Amino acid sequence: MKDYQKAMLYLYPRLGRYAEDLEQYITAKALASSLGREDTETCVQTMIDCAYARDCCGRLQALLDGVLAQLTEEERQMLEYKYFRRKEPARAAPLPFSCSQRTYYRRQLRLESKLNACFLRQGMDEGRFERAFGEVPFVRHVYERIRKGREAEFVDKRVRGGIAFAARRAQK
Repeated sequence: MKDYQKAMLYLYPRLGRYAEDLEQYITAKALASSLGREDTETCVQTMIDCAYARDCCGRLQALLDGVLAQLTEEERQMLEYKYFRRKEPARAAPLPFSCSQRTYYRRQLRLESKLNACFLRQGMDEGRFERAFGEVPFVRHVYERIRKGREAEFVDKRVRGGIAFAARRAQK
């Protein structure tokens, strides 16, 4: 799987929270602007940058929702397990799927190929990703870490932040 695709998948559960935080920051910045601690141009530019980042969250989430809608339930569960939950060493914990490790890894390889095709059908290649989202600081941070081989930093215990949670929240 390509690094930019991994970055998008690691960001997916957090996009809604990022957008909300940015919206609150923009509001607070606008309210505090009357205090005059920084010049107006700097204040407005900061709010514009935050609004752009917030809009990028929405566009990225819509793109990923479209890609994930093309997957089966089992494929979404495999993504959930691989990208949004802490992974224990393969020898220490059994897989939560009813298959052998070998079968699991083969399915993951097929899923990566399918995801790559889905991203390309949506028109998202590495160049477009960098043009569309490369200027957003938190996206750039995740992408650079993954490119440097520090992917393990993003796998944590996000029980409420995975694909299944986002899908349940969207249905409500």
